[in-house]
Amino acid sequence: MAEDGSETSLLRLIAAGERMASARSMDAVVAILRETARTIVGADGIAVIIREDDICFYAAEDAMDPLWAGQRFPAGSCISGWAMMNRETAAIPDIRKDPRIPQAAYRPTFVRSLVMAPIGTPEPVAALGAYWADVREHDLGVIVRLEALARIAAVAIENARLIASLQESERQRAVALDQLRDFAATLEQRVAERGRLLEQAQEALRQSQKLEAMGQLTGGVAHDFNNLLTPIIGSLDLLKERGVGGEREQKLIDGAIKATERAVVLVQRLLAFARRQPLSPAAVDFAVLLTELRPLITTTVGSQIAFTLDIAPAMPLALADRNQVEIALLNLAVNARDAMPGGGRLTIGADCCTVEAGHPVGLAPGAYIRVTVSDTGQGMDEETRRRAIEPFFSTKGIGRGTGLGLSMVHGLATQLGGGISIESVPGAGTVVSVWLPATAEMPMATDRFVEVSLLRRSGTVLVVDDEDLVRLATADMLGELGFRVVEAASGPDALAILDREPSIDFLVTDQLMPVMTGVELIAAARVARPELPVLIVSGYSDSSGIAPGLPRLQKPFRQHELAAMVASIFGAADRAAE
Repeated sequence: MAEDGSETSLLRLIAAGERMASARSMDAVVAILRETARTIVGADGIAVIIREDDICFYAAEDAMDPLWAGQRFPAGSCISGWAMMNRETAAIPDIRKDPRIPQAAYRPTFVRSLVMAPIGTPEPVAALGAYWADVREHDLGVIVRLEALARIAAVAIENARLIASLQESERQRAVALDQLRDFAATLEQRVAERGRLLEQAQEALRQSQKLEAMGQLTGGVAHDFNNLLTPIIGSLDLLKERGVGGEREQKLIDGAIKATERAVVLVQRLLAFARRQPLSPAAVDFAVLLTELRPLITTTVGSQIAFTLDIAPAMPLALADRNQVEIALLNLAVNARDAMPGGGRLTIGADCCTVEAGHPVGLAPGAYIRVTVSDTGQGMDEETRRRAIEPFFSTKGIGRGTGLGLSMVHGLATQLGGGISIESVPGAGTVVSVWLPATAEMPMATDRFVEVSLLRRSGTVLVVDDEDLVRLATADMLGELGFRVVEAASGPDALAILDREPSIDFLVTDQLMPVMTGVELIAAARVARPELPVLIVSGYSDSSGIAPGLPRLQKPFRQHELAAMVASIFGAADRAAE
């Protein structure tokens, strides 16, 4: 097609600009570009490409043979994308010699040369391409006219997008008005429903905030309380070990030790309730656990409820966290009690089951200990049963429950590799089954007294703690084990002592200290002495960041617990040296 004269082309550009100024849609602007561009540049084909994020959409074309109308290409793989991303017109005399051209896309077409002009500034929103069937050096006038048309189109495209946005806003406004009319038709009902939902949400938020506040409070209290308990129980152990006083004084010491142990259990239970204590899975004998828990459950549910245990004989052990499981069973017992306000029967059973693939609880195949908590209470309908494990869902009424009991039990069982199931019939009671994986491991000995005299060692130990009383008690207990003790009140002081005293062959450090934590101190000390035996002493609230393999003793600790841990550490070191 022959190119028009400059004057004719100018008139066509002006006419196209006037038409695009009055266009009210993107389709109209594209149509004007398609009708005008081919004639003003004398091309064999024209394409209008719209940018859609990182995609080039070939919206329209006017060509001697079909090109790519309606197709989309990644901006990084086509010449239109190159022109828009580089904000530069591409004039290509021979497409087969230009690396920017995707040859596979152009090979089926008539195109041998092209000019591609970006549309829009500063960020192009489209591109206008002119194509020829022959190889040619493009005349500057052709490029100028195509760029002029692109500049005119930029404003028109932006106007069209603005109009489309306004039309969409108007459509959305109309939809909103329709929805508002629908809402107004049942306003009273909706307001009442929203009020009820708001009250539930506010109560759930209050319960969540209470639980979070309790967690933060107990975490801080536990750390401080454990720092207080550590020197108390350590000093009492030393007094007991040394036989201070007569028989009466020894009885008083025994009573103080028992009271301190009860304080330790109190902190553990409080932290378990607030879910601030990490799980410590171990082999648990549920026959023993349920038997020992029976007096507490009997007291909790009251005299109106008949409580019985139904434990299968010769059960294997379960993989569980004993403290957390006790809390979970107490929660379930309280739920059962609340479901029987007029009294009833509570049965807690335990047996071993083999689970096959496709179990309704979603358990992996294998052996499980199933603990069932059954009551003869009010029961639940299907909707309540289905939602029972949802956090904050409760049927007890405002202020009578957190709605977290069953969700905590569900989370605990799931974290341990098990699950829970709930069966219930309105008026006939409820059965909650907790499934925990069985294990062949042997149960860990708990609170077993170790004869300290059998664990005596020699050597020099560095004790690091910013709490003077804790450090003093720990040093005395280690001294009782036969160590020469050097003390430091901070991580930097400890590193200085390690540098000047090569005789130190054991490091015992607190975790939470100013300037440098115990973990950081151990890492720094092992740069120069990688084989140095270490023990980190930690409270409940500062256990994050401690590697699982790092020897750790939990505050507060007894002397025999410290002795056993030291024996374990040096036993492992002795075996490694053999």
